[in-house]
Amino acid sequence: MIDSQNPPQHAVCLAVDLGWRLAELYDSKSLPGPSEHPAPKPLPPHLPGFGEMTPHEKASALVARVGADLASLGAVLGVELPTMAAVQAALGVSGHRGDEARRAVYDLYLAVRDQLAGSDPAAALGFGLGRMLADTVLVPTCHNPQVVGELLGKYRLANAFDWLADLDAALPAHAVAAVRASLESWEEWVSSRRRADGTVDTAQIDESTVRALRRQGETWRRLLTGEQAAAQLLDGRAYVGAAANLLANARRLAFHYAWKWLWAIVLAVAAVAAAVWAAVMCAPAGTARVAAVLVSAAGFLGVSWTGVRATLGRAMRQAEGAMWDAEVVAAIGRAATILPRQRDDRPEPPERDEPGENGERTAEAAESKMADRARAAEAEPAQ
Repeated sequence: MIDSQNPPQHAVCLAVDLGWRLAELYDSKSLPGPSEHPAPKPLPPHLPGFGEMTPHEKASALVARVGADLASLGAVLGVELPTMAAVQAALGVSGHRGDEARRAVYDLYLAVRDQLAGSDPAAALGFGLGRMLADTVLVPTCHNPQVVGELLGKYRLANAFDWLADLDAALPAHAVAAVRASLESWEEWVSSRRRADGTVDTAQIDESTVRALRRQGETWRRLLTGEQAAAQLLDGRAYVGAAANLLANARRLAFHYAWKWLWAIVLAVAAVAAAVWAAVMCAPAGTARVAAVLVSAAGFLGVSWTGVRATLGRAMRQAEGAMWDAEVVAAIGRAATILPRQRDDRPEPPERDEPGENGERTAEAAESKMADRARAAEAEPAQ
C-alpha cells in the first residue's frame, strides 16, 4: 500500500494516478456538456451509482478526481500546480464541441508535465508512466484493432520497462515486478499473433481482447498507485505453488552442487574403497586390522559427508530468502496478468451501458434467455 509517511513514494504514486486520469479524460473523445434544457426529474428510488450517471456527470466526476490529485501532489511536492478551472469551464458549457474540452485537458497536461519536470524528476517520470499505460489500454477499441500491435510493440514497451526500472524504489513493493511481468505476457501474446510482415492479425483482436486490456489496465493502476498491495493478489494456492517451486529449485541447487564436486566425491569414495579392499585382501586372517581399517573408512566417510552437508546447508540458507522472494514475485506477476480468453470459452457479459435503449435491450435479452431455459427444463422429462 502507499506509504503516506514516505513523501517521495507518495508523490510518485500520485503522479502516476494523475497521468492516468488525464489520459483517461483526453482519450474519452466525448466530453459532453450539461443539457441545454434540463427537464426536472423525479427522485430515483435509490442514490445513483457511477453506472447510472449521465456522460456529463461521469466526465465531471473524473475532472473532480484529477483536481484532487493535482491538489494532493502539489501539497506533497510543495509547489503550486495548475488547477482544473479551465477544463471545468469548458466542460460546463452547454452544447460545446468535444474538442474544446479536450484542448483544455491537453493544455493542462503540458503545463503539469513541464512543471513536474522542473520540480521533481521522479514524479515527472511517474506522470509519464501513468499516461503511457493508460493509453495502452484505453486507446484500443473494436473499431481500431490494429493499434494493439503498435501500443504493445517491442520498442514501445522497452521504454515502459526502463521507466518501471527507474521507479522501482519509489513505488510500492513488488508493484513494478507485477506490472513488468504482465506487460511481458501481453507482449508475448501479441507477438504470437503477428504475421510475417510484423503486423498483427486484426481478426484475433475482438471485444474480449479490449475488455481484458481494460481490466488489465485497472490492475496496473491500482498496483502502481498503492490502492492495492501486490501481495493481496495471492491466495493460499499461490503460496503453495511458490513453496513447491522453491523445493524444486532447492533440489536443482543440490544436484548442481553435487555435480560440480563430483570428481572430489568420486576420488574420496575410490580411496576408501581401495583402502577397504587392501585391508580385506592383504591383512592376516583373524586380526583386528580389518576392523580398524573399516572403522577408519567409515569415519572418513562420515567426516566427509558432514563437511559436504555443512557447506551445502550454508549455501541453501543464504539462497533460501532470495529464492523465496523470487518465487513470490513470479506468483504475483502471474496473478496480476489478465489475458484474453480463448474463443471457445464462455463469452463475458457485456459492460453496463447507460440507462435507456441499451439497458432495455439487455433486459430483453436476459428475459429471453430465462424463457429459453424454462422451456428447456420443461422438455427434459419428455426426453
